[in-house]
Amino acid sequence: MDARRIFLDLDKYSRLLERLSADAYARPARPPVLTLTLAATGRRIGEVLSLRVRDVDFEKAVATWRIEKKRRGDYYVTLPIPRRLADVLQKYVTWNAVSDLLFPVSRTQAYYDVKKTLRQYGLHGWRPHDLRHAFILKALLETRSIELVRRYTQHASYSELLEYARIVGLELDKPPFEL
Repeated sequence: MDARRIFLDLDKYSRLLERLSADAYARPARPPVLTLTLAATGRRIGEVLSLRVRDVDFEKAVATWRIEKKRRGDYYVTLPIPRRLADVLQKYVTWNAVSDLLFPVSRTQAYYDVKKTLRQYGLHGWRPHDLRHAFILKALLETRSIELVRRYTQHASYSELLEYARIVGLELDKPPFEL
């Protein structure tokens, strides 16, 4: 396993979601919308790159994702997405006349787009997959349900999911709760 350690500042991640959703809605270009989609859903970059217009129900704010890393070839799951993301995606599709793949670029180009966008928002050193780590950590802290987060992220096991929580950034400087 890669021993790369990152410092995930969840306050910066939350600010990224807030600023990026506003900016991507105001100017729905591919790099910010792609980055927002990764950050707001916790999906893998390949899963986002395979997303098609027909896979998103803008009214219900759900998306059907082709899940990577499953032993079966074609495995799809329909999951809710944030309402704000559905609105951004709908505007992106309309403004850019997208009719099939939402992000018809190579994995290399997508990686470059996301890295550049993250740098523009002050998240230097973050990779696209770090957005998945931040999403999972935030989801675990806010929902307090390992099972819900496991099902949403489509991890096969709890131990696999909890590997994402093994990051630097949550220091034990105070007790889990006060009396």
